[in-house]
Amino acid sequence: MDTGPDTLRNTDWDRTFHAYGCAADLPGPLAAVLSGDAGTFDEAVDRLYGAVLHQGTVYPATAPAALFLAGELGRPALDTVVEERASGPIAGRVVLLEFLAEAALSSLVDHGAGTPAPAPVPETERDRVIAMMRSEDEEEAIAVWEEPVVERLMLAGLADMRAAAPTLAEAVRPFLTHPDRSTRIRAVEAAAALRRLGAEAPDLSGAADLAECRDEGAAIVLALGDIGEDTTEFLAHADPVVRVCAALAPALRNDPVAVAELRSALTDPDAVAAWFTTPPARFALGGRDVLVEALAASSNATRTVTGPPVGTGTGDPG
Repeated sequence: MDTGPDTLRNTDWDRTFHAYGCAADLPGPLAAVLSGDAGTFDEAVDRLYGAVLHQGTVYPATAPAALFLAGELGRPALDTVVEERASGPIAGRVVLLEFLAEAALSSLVDHGAGTPAPAPVPETERDRVIAMMRSEDEEEAIAVWEEPVVERLMLAGLADMRAAAPTLAEAVRPFLTHPDRSTRIRAVEAAAALRRLGAEAPDLSGAADLAECRDEGAAIVLALGDIGEDTTEFLAHADPVVRVCAALAPALRNDPVAVAELRSALTDPDAVAAWFTTPPARFALGGRDVLVEALAASSNATRTVTGPPVGTGTGDPG
């Protein structure tokens, strides 16, 4: 399956679409992520999120966009620092790995639900849809989204992401052992998300060998749980945060030791807010809500935790 420049050249962008209509405008922002300029990169990524992952929705143009970006992860232009976070300067490569992880997770909406593959859409119907999207008649351009064939094309876009998962995962794999810590963390998360989408299980041993701090250990343990590996051994880890991350594994949802770890963590929500410098993606919007949700899903959770949500802090990971 094509990646990088081959995807840019071989995709018929005029005959696919994103949240705003025909995707003929995508090659511009895709190429712009490789500009080496932080401002240009930021504008391009904003455009891509808005177009091919709009509100977490996957479109027919999402898979080719992801394949292009995955194939370019090794480009020196992506060493450019594009933003400053609490964890330090962030290179463009980190942002693209976050994008790939989100694209994979957004594609899980129908994965494994037993939904049959959509019937192929005749080329004449695809052309009709694209023509309506490009129409200067605003009413026609809006009305096309109600066409049943659009739903079939959207389902095909999800299928395209599942088909692309192994190729995307192979492109991410070298960055599991990248010298930069933030790159390793986001590569681990992307690899786990792609595994859930159908790629082979990633080998995280190299990332584990290079782990320098709690942030990395937590990301790896969360990833192991997400891809179905047994995280029971980490329930006895010396770091209570790693124990909690192990307890969040879906397979341990009803494990009494895991439930006890989650309850224990929630006795001090202020501490939860300061666990990470580089929060795992799951904790990006706040840790307390993540733990409460996990407890709520457990049949062994008999006590309700109340109180306001707590945002993620930026304390020393220890």
